[in-house]
Amino acid sequence: MSSFWSKKSTAFNPNKLKANLRMAITRLRMQQNKLVNGIKIQRRQVAELLALQKYESARVRVEQVLRDDVSIEGYEVLALFLDLLSNRVHLITNISDECVSGSGDNRKKGLALCPPELKESITSVLWAAAQLGNVVPELQNVSKCFEAKLGADFVAMSVSNAEFSVNQKIIERLGFNTPSNARCIEYLTNVATEYSIEGYDEQRLLDPSGLVPSVSTTENVGTSLGVDVDTTTLGSVIDPTGVPEGGIIRTPSGFLLPALTQARDELECRLLQLKRG
Repeated sequence: MSSFWSKKSTAFNPNKLKANLRMAITRLRMQQNKLVNGIKIQRRQVAELLALQKYESARVRVEQVLRDDVSIEGYEVLALFLDLLSNRVHLITNISDECVSGSGDNRKKGLALCPPELKESITSVLWAAAQLGNVVPELQNVSKCFEAKLGADFVAMSVSNAEFSVNQKIIERLGFNTPSNARCIEYLTNVATEYSIEGYDEQRLLDPSGLVPSVSTTENVGTSLGVDVDTTTLGSVIDPTGVPEGGIIRTPSGFLLPALTQARDELECRLLQLKRG
């Protein structure tokens, strides 16, 4: 009897997979909205620190803002993969079960039996499940479903990205990488321009004697989040002037923020008082 229930609990269930894929998409949308609202608040807080000339505090705070900002696009890409798999559950169901019927070489067959047209989607979702399991718990259930179908070796390969099949944009947007110093300074300059901070001095952020390392000491350390900060590519993400047409601010993830014209709380009142002219 115990063996019967153990087999039942580990058997692949396409309906369960599809349900968890759809629920994961819904959860991701909720997290996206949460990040968008949080970024608005955090950008205003960073602007206030810049207005008070607390540059090092702003430099430290902006790292989390950048991660959240870039994560918005990562969630969008992940949601597309989840939607794709949800609509192709029948292809996953038709995969032979021999890859999980034994051990050793049989289990490794899951690597070869995965449909090539779904490999990037499946491995990307499994990789993201290991990164976002606490944020989107439904992804853990999705991971278990794929383990039941393709085997533990396939899941381990996906999490480690051993075959480099995980989508690069997901790795860059959802990985735990520290933004480069140049990227952070570029973002701070954009915030200062957005809120028209009087007396903003970018050179203070480049000072090598400050508590925060300068670009010259960190240019070869860490991985930059999002696109390169080179001015030749920056224009596609952030307007070089900081204020695109119509006063709308475009963040690194492509999210558009309306210009601050009317104060909605005490913090924005102080920021408006600091605007030029």
